[in-house]
Amino acid sequence: MKKLKILRRILLVFFIAILVILIIAFLFLKFYPSVGKTPDKEMQKSFAEKTDKFYDGEFHNENGFKLMSGNIGKKSSRRTPDDTIPVMELKDIQRADVNDMNVTWLGHSSSFIQMGDKNILIDPVLTKRTSPVGFAGPKRFSDIALKPENVPDIDVLFISHDHYDHLDYDTIKAIDSKVSAYIVPLGVDSYLKGWGIDESKLHSLYWWEDIELDGLTCTLTPSQHFSGRNPLKSNITLWGGLYINNGKHSLYFTGDGGYYDVFTKVREKLGAPELMLVEDGQYDTGWPDSHMTPESSAQAVKDAGAKWAIPVHWGAFVLANHSWDDPIIRITREAERLGVNLATPRIGETVSFDSIDSFTEKWWEGLD
Repeated sequence: MKKLKILRRILLVFFIAILVILIIAFLFLKFYPSVGKTPDKEMQKSFAEKTDKFYDGEFHNENGFKLMSGNIGKKSSRRTPDDTIPVMELKDIQRADVNDMNVTWLGHSSSFIQMGDKNILIDPVLTKRTSPVGFAGPKRFSDIALKPENVPDIDVLFISHDHYDHLDYDTIKAIDSKVSAYIVPLGVDSYLKGWGIDESKLHSLYWWEDIELDGLTCTLTPSQHFSGRNPLKSNITLWGGLYINNGKHSLYFTGDGGYYDVFTKVREKLGAPELMLVEDGQYDTGWPDSHMTPESSAQAVKDAGAKWAIPVHWGAFVLANHSWDDPIIRITREAERLGVNLATPRIGETVSFDSIDSFTEKWWEGLD
């Protein structure tokens, strides 16, 4: 009888502990600022009125989609480099000339673009971790090329989707005073509003919708992906890429996504871009629908008809099992086979489109 009472007490303590953990988790997901506020029922109703791809409380891809559809690949022993990756830090950034197009890859998908005299920032994660908290989660293995205090005035800031490696609370809060306008897929503006961002600066778009901002025509392009910062609320916000045209230059950022005929559609609808920032990294055999392999990324560049491309979504965070340099090794090899022009700048190195053919050094070779 005594043992039974002890067992009951142990079970009671265990269940109380589990209940406390669940309550803490619920409160964290509901109220912790960086997790953010998801679209309410009224916003969701407006999504359904705007597109038939929003139903059952979720956005859906254009084609059939499975988040997991295969076996997870073997974990590489070289997921992070032993050597220091060369990174060039940006300071005192000046406006470009009206005829120029400059691109600076900042690691992972974060990119700074100067199209004419306009400054454009894409998916800025200018912190040491990609996580809802600063003390845990994937840690950056390369230096930060552009620190928040060195960010210049930004005319357009684009967020491709709400995942933590693309939408970073601390970065947005640190640089918002320098941002004139945000372009986001439907629903992502809910997070920004919750973080105190001026609603007049927010422009939310659906696939193929465009907006003109001070001479820049910006079009949200489809991608095959998914969304969610809160595991209890998946795909409640949209995802996509961005096509930018100012009449002199054009650039296409793919965002995250699996390979399908969207890249051909971009070329047909918007024209072959001069420069393409193509997702290349954080892929796995276990989730082929949501991220492209390097070979697919090279084919996507060919499909879009881009004159040049820069691979992004690698070189900063470990989010998959492949080696840190596998993305760039494989895409450069496939680009050569397909006859695709690929520029491979260092992180933080500014590429002028006028001289982009001089940024083809394989700088990662020889690094462990």
